[in-house]
Amino acid sequence: MTIFRKALCTFAFATLAIGTIAAAPQKAAATEQDTLVVGTMWEALPLAMQPRRSRFFNESEILDTLVKLDYDLNTVPGLATSWERISPTVWHFNLRENVVFHDGTKLDAGAVKFSLERVIALLPYAADLLNIKQMSATAPLVLEIETNEPFAALPNQLTDAITGIYAKASFNDAGEFVKPVGTGPWKFEEYRKQDRTIVTRFDGYWGEKPALSKVEYRFIPDHNSRTLALEADEVDFIDNMLPSDVARLSRDENFKVYSKPIAGLYYGAFNAGDKSPLSDVRIRQAVNALVDRDLIVKGALDGIGEPAWEFFGPQFDWAPKADAPFKLDTGLATSLLNDAGYQQNDGKWEKDGKPLTLRILSYSSRTEMPAITEALAALLNQNGIATDVQMYTWEGMLDLVKRGEYDISVVFWTPEMTGHPDLHLKSQFHSKAGLNYQFWNNAGFDEAVDTGRTLSPGAEKDEAYRRAMNILHDDAPIIPLVHKVSVGASAKNVEGYRIHPSGFFYDFKSVSKD
Repeated sequence: MTIFRKALCTFAFATLAIGTIAAAPQKAAATEQDTLVVGTMWEALPLAMQPRRSRFFNESEILDTLVKLDYDLNTVPGLATSWERISPTVWHFNLRENVVFHDGTKLDAGAVKFSLERVIALLPYAADLLNIKQMSATAPLVLEIETNEPFAALPNQLTDAITGIYAKASFNDAGEFVKPVGTGPWKFEEYRKQDRTIVTRFDGYWGEKPALSKVEYRFIPDHNSRTLALEADEVDFIDNMLPSDVARLSRDENFKVYSKPIAGLYYGAFNAGDKSPLSDVRIRQAVNALVDRDLIVKGALDGIGEPAWEFFGPQFDWAPKADAPFKLDTGLATSLLNDAGYQQNDGKWEKDGKPLTLRILSYSSRTEMPAITEALAALLNQNGIATDVQMYTWEGMLDLVKRGEYDISVVFWTPEMTGHPDLHLKSQFHSKAGLNYQFWNNAGFDEAVDTGRTLSPGAEKDEAYRRAMNILHDDAPIIPLVHKVSVGASAKNVEGYRIHPSGFFYDFKSVSKD
């Protein structure tokens, strides 16, 4: 594991890449030629229909969505071949002909309506995401969707994995989810708890058939162990690698290493409520001005990541930007802290004799998260702001966050995942959002986001989201830290793999083994 150590006498960081102390692993029997074995950080949980885990159905392509995203995050046909906005609140989606589910039943507008209604009923997040008032099958292959308000973001939201289309056989008579039955190129075959999930090729798939017969997703949560499994020929492909492993495998001709910026952001969410000193916007702005994101990427991540001085990744032209990104400015930070009543005493910021101390929470399951969190704390400490860092499971951290018992929670989200800004801005930062645990609300931001989601592409939409991003920047309820660079590796005989910028799509149907 790469350990991030605080530098007490300088403003630099030292990282230690600690390799395995065991002997080199013994070579296991090679994987079968028609099977791709994938070592994953997350357990697939194909029998659980929860927001994060349900992404597996899209990652693995058990399910199709009505609309898909290409490798530039443009919307392209999926189960819907085309779509049209009939009125500000009504859309028509024309469905693909001759599509069948894995159980042999036919896909039509009635089946899609049933699936989306089940998803909305079982997952409240989906209701907010889709904003649907009602649906009707106006023809066998035409689905009409009426939204609660003008909602231009609907096609993009229908690319989200949570909107994958399920056959009725996916649910029991009580309407409860039992297993994923979709229309994708792979069908669910087997699940072994805390071990692996297996999918097999669906020869009735409407598109180009996969080259391989089977994909096996093995749950290997330890980051070192995934790489060791690849080196031992126990798996063909791994993702979410440690930075030290990326450098080492890149030098080994027996492996291919993949690296690409994707739709992912590590950021600190500030507690803007009364329990935190970050309720003062000046403190939030000062923290943003003190933290050197370039140093976090270089020192904590061995350069694997992009410094985040703004919320959306710079590689996405459609993503809205503030007029000016955050920047490193210690002079500005000093002025802001002084205005807020703080003074430096022996290099430490204090007010009324009490040090400014921030409680930083995060979770350790993501590869880069501990290093990024410690880097943030080290930079604040070096600039006179004391920190108390505590690492939890995701669920443990979230429980404290919901109660407001934190100052900064370091999290990872994929704000560009659907190719539209509405997904994250509405669901995370709007004052009425179910996932807004920051006790932050801004009427101007709400108005800009509520307006932007109604508008088709053009100058008016761009202006609405520009206003939203300027408020997000000026009121600073967050500190962007690192735009994610996805890294993975495979055996040298794996062909055709490409990293998809959404971060939630493997496209293994295009992969073969020579």
